[in-house]
Amino acid sequence: MKSQLSQEATVKVPAKEFWEVYRGLERPRLLHELKPDYVGKPEVIEGDGGVGTRVKIGTPTGTFWGDSHTIELYKRVDDEKRIFELEIVEGGIKLLGFDQCSLRLEIIEKDVETTVVRSTLDFEIDDKLVHNIPLVKMEYFQTVAEIIAEHLNKKRAETNAAA
Repeated sequence: MKSQLSQEATVKVPAKEFWEVYRGLERPRLLHELKPDYVGKPEVIEGDGGVGTRVKIGTPTGTFWGDSHTIELYKRVDDEKRIFELEIVEGGIKLLGFDQCSLRLEIIEKDVETTVVRSTLDFEIDDKLVHNIPLVKMEYFQTVAEIIAEHLNKKRAETNAAA
C-alpha cells in the first residue's frame, strides 16, 4: 500500500532564516545539541549536506525506536523553492515494516516574520502491516520546527540585546 501523511507547523521566524538551518546538516546537528534526549547524535557517512549526502542519526535510549539509528539520504535541496527531500534508507520508521519512506520538508513564507513548515511523509507498507501506520507521530515534525524556531528567536534576541 502507498500512502502519505502530512503535518504543518507555523513558526514566528523569517522563512529565509529558518531555511538556512533546516536545509541540510545543520538541522540534525542543532537538534541534537538542543535536545539530545529527542534526537541522537548525527554522523555524516558521506557528502557535504547536498544531494547524495548520507547521515546516520543515533536514536536516544528509551525512545520509541529503542537503541537504533536512522540513515537519511538527501535527495533534493532546492534553495529557490525551499524544499528539502530525503529518503530514510535504514532504521527508524523502516523498523515498523515500511518498505519505502521519503520525507519532503517545505519552508513556506507566510509573511515577513512567519513561516509555515510543511512535512510530508510518502511511504509504502505491506497491507498486512497497515496497523503500524498510526505509530508514526507526525507531531514530531511540529516539535522539531518549534525547537528550531525557539533557538533562532533566542539567538536573534541575544544579538539585538548586544547591539
